Amino acid sequence: MARRNLYSFWSGPSAAFCSHSDTTMTEKLYYGWIIVIACNLVACITWDVTIFNQGVFAAYWIREFGWSPATLALAPTLFQLWAGVAGVFVGRSVDHWGPKPVILIGAVFICVALAAIARVAAAWQAIPAFLLMGTGFACIHTVTLGKIVARWFLAQRARAMAAATFGAGFGGAALVPLNAGLIEAYGIEAGCLALAIVTLVVLIPMALWVIKDGPESMGLEIDNGAPPAPEEAARVDNDTATWTLAGAMARPAFWALALALGFGMLAQSAYLYHQTPFHEGRLGLLGAAGVVSATTLAGIAGRVIFITLGPRLSTLKWTTLVFGLQALSFAILGFGESEAALWGGSILFGATMGLVITLQPLTVAQAFGRTSFGRIYGAIYFAIRAGAAVGPIAIGLMLVEGFGYADGWLLVALSLIVAALLLPAALRASKPSSPSQTSA
Repeated sequence: MARRNLYSFWSGPSAAFCSHSDTTMTEKLYYGWIIVIACNLVACITWDVTIFNQGVFAAYWIREFGWSPATLALAPTLFQLWAGVAGVFVGRSVDHWGPKPVILIGAVFICVALAAIARVAAAWQAIPAFLLMGTGFACIHTVTLGKIVARWFLAQRARAMAAATFGAGFGGAALVPLNAGLIEAYGIEAGCLALAIVTLVVLIPMALWVIKDGPESMGLEIDNGAPPAPEEAARVDNDTATWTLAGAMARPAFWALALALGFGMLAQSAYLYHQTPFHEGRLGLLGAAGVVSATTLAGIAGRVIFITLGPRLSTLKWTTLVFGLQALSFAILGFGESEAALWGGSILFGATMGLVITLQPLTVAQAFGRTSFGRIYGAIYFAIRAGAAVGPIAIGLMLVEGFGYADGWLLVALSLIVAALLLPAALRASKPSSPSQTSA
């Protein structure tokens, strides 16, 4: 036993956790929860390096070169669209080769993108730099993270999906000020170098030694071998069904999910981009900043509630509840006249915004299972990123045409009501009717 445990230790941190001779360890801690912790660390890079720091780079370029925000707006828009295109290939790759090489390739693209960002001297050069970043982002975003979690959990999948990205925002509290401070003191090269080092230090160990492609790769069983609850038993066959992408796209559930999740991301990106200017007109800059902070804190609270209560409600009920509440938040923002309505609408939006991200892979896994998750979610991911790209532009165009923010929020609320109706319909209609429709 001692020899095997010593071998497990030298084989890498993951093996030390899973030694089959150490039954006490496996009984106490299912390795799937170690996977969830690892996904949290990966998510810190996903959001905090590739998303939250975009504004830091843009602010530097505006100050250093005098470029207008409008001039730079195309780069983050193309970032979202290209990430959606890359996600199609990432999904196929993670199904075929597993998550390890995909995460490592993502690390390479992010570091190359940071090197390109450090060398930007003309506005157009931000575009290829952000396209490189978008490729890395797609490699370590919910296509890959969702596949990883779906392979390890069934009964606890809702809780695990929420927990897997819980820490993403906390990294932003450190990495955004770190990057901004280094840029101020030493220039953009220092900030990009620091972010590249953090990316490599986090992603390489997680990919090589911690993250495993499903419990079967370690001789374990999904949910640590716990039998499914009676209400979950019907999902087991669907969860292991093998789908071709053409077979999935032939079902209305695929298109309902793509449209609904795209609408959900359109709403989220539109509000997060326009939140500060919308509130500044009524609350002032400091008041608007306070609303942004309250929205972020509400997002953390929403995830805590979901992690605690997730298994008590079905995915179908959660989707209806979350999208319905987010539609209500936009209705409050659109119709509300008082400061209390502005704060209340923003806090309600914040409580649901993280859950919209969690529900994206969760609903696809519910509908099509875990075996072919990557290729199917990768295709739907394009609609999600397209929604993220269109949201800020759509509200901006409405303002240019003379409409107000209230009109935009009410239109967004309507789109979320459509999503709230589409998602349950998609989940109800997603069961494969025969093996011949799903087999590769």
